[in-house]
Amino acid sequence: MSPPPWRALGPAAARRIAALEAEVAALKDERTDLYKSNAASAQRGVALVDARNDQDDAARDLADRADQLAAANKALTTRLADAEQLVKEKDGVIQILRDELATHQLELVQREEQLRDAERKARDLEADNKELLDRWMALKQKEIAQMNEANEFVEAALKTKASAKKRESFFPLFRSGASSPSGEPADESRRQSAANRATLPTTLAKKTASPAPPVLLTAHDLEINCIAIRRDGSMIATGSNDKKLILHDAKTCAQKAVLTGSLQAVMSVSFNSTGDFVIGTSNDNSAKIWSVATSRLKHTLTGHIGRVYSARFSDSNGVVTGSHDRTIKIWDLNKGYCIKTIFTLSSCNDLALLGGEGAVIASGHLDNNLRIWDARSGNIIREVTGIHFGQITSVEVSPQLGHILTTSRDNTIKLIDLRTYAVVTTFADESFRTGMNWTKSTFSPDGEYVTSGSADGAVVFWDVATGAVVQSLREHKAAVCGVVWNPLGGSAVYSASDRDRCIVQWGV
Repeated sequence: MSPPPWRALGPAAARRIAALEAEVAALKDERTDLYKSNAASAQRGVALVDARNDQDDAARDLADRADQLAAANKALTTRLADAEQLVKEKDGVIQILRDELATHQLELVQREEQLRDAERKARDLEADNKELLDRWMALKQKEIAQMNEANEFVEAALKTKASAKKRESFFPLFRSGASSPSGEPADESRRQSAANRATLPTTLAKKTASPAPPVLLTAHDLEINCIAIRRDGSMIATGSNDKKLILHDAKTCAQKAVLTGSLQAVMSVSFNSTGDFVIGTSNDNSAKIWSVATSRLKHTLTGHIGRVYSARFSDSNGVVTGSHDRTIKIWDLNKGYCIKTIFTLSSCNDLALLGGEGAVIASGHLDNNLRIWDARSGNIIREVTGIHFGQITSVEVSPQLGHILTTSRDNTIKLIDLRTYAVVTTFADESFRTGMNWTKSTFSPDGEYVTSGSADGAVVFWDVATGAVVQSLREHKAAVCGVVWNPLGGSAVYSASDRDRCIVQWGV
């Protein structure tokens, strides 16, 4: 084997070349190490990428979890708000129940006091009765003694002719043509008595509809719930499910104004005594008062927690409202707030004032009972039970203020005497059915007739004296919610129907 060619160059070159070969070998070894290190770095890089991907997946999972937790938190917040609202409502109900319990306890105390008073009166009456019985027995003994004396006198008188003539003059015989004790002939007295005897009418003295066809007016966009007439008979007001209260000219039925502001259906309407203001009650738990002249909203009465079904003005610039929250509230419009709340024990469908000042209130309720209240003290004067077998929908005071007219879902109308609280007359008919929980009935201005609307669209008239149906008018195609009679008399009658959304003008 021949030596490498660089050996011929000399020792120095050989050393240089050997050093270079050694350096090359070292560089190769270093390159190998670098390859190994690069492979390890690449492997670490892959591991870091995998770790980063895992972290990204974990971050996405955390973000999804955070969104889920946020949604759950929002749902829990909503449920918490609903629960707080429910707690507030329950607190309100609890407060009402507490007030009712206090009212019941107060009523129980009053009933116990009345019972004790009745027992004392019974004892006093028993003592008075015993005293009167003793006096009556003594009086009877005296009368017996006097009768015995008289019999003895008559027996002695019969024995003589003079006594017989005296007896004949003492017991005269009244024959035809003889004078009565008053000095008038007996036949003439009987004729005058017959001439003064009252006879029950069989037909209406003033017809409620003329031969001409009635006037129809479509008033609202949705069902009509109530109708009222101004005291001077010049204007009609109607309330509807379309949240509007509309004023109409009574003669022409032309629309005069549309009063807005109610947030839900208007359930009752009423004018004040001067006709300057009109009030409408609503299912939004409030009552609103508008000016008739300007059609602008003057007052909003809030405070009830249930639907307000009835409101009446008093002559002292006040308002009385009845609600399904089982309260009657008395409002002072001068002060602008409620001055008294009466707990009625049952939802109030309608109320009426016995007198213009509103010192006594009559209310009809969901539990079929009529209640009379003292507005000043808030105490109940009388609870009239057992008159109806369905909820009372209407309460109306007679023009003479001596009777109350109640309408019920048992398809009867009752006339109640305010002196005895007894039912005087029941108005009913086979075809008459009360169509709604707010159906209203009314008297004629002279109090001789009662009229109401039926579920089949008929307007029925009864004679107050006889309780008999004297007329039935048909024009509506749906249930009649209310009928009003012109307060000035005559034959002008107006009826409103719910589903056919129209007013009918009769007898003008």
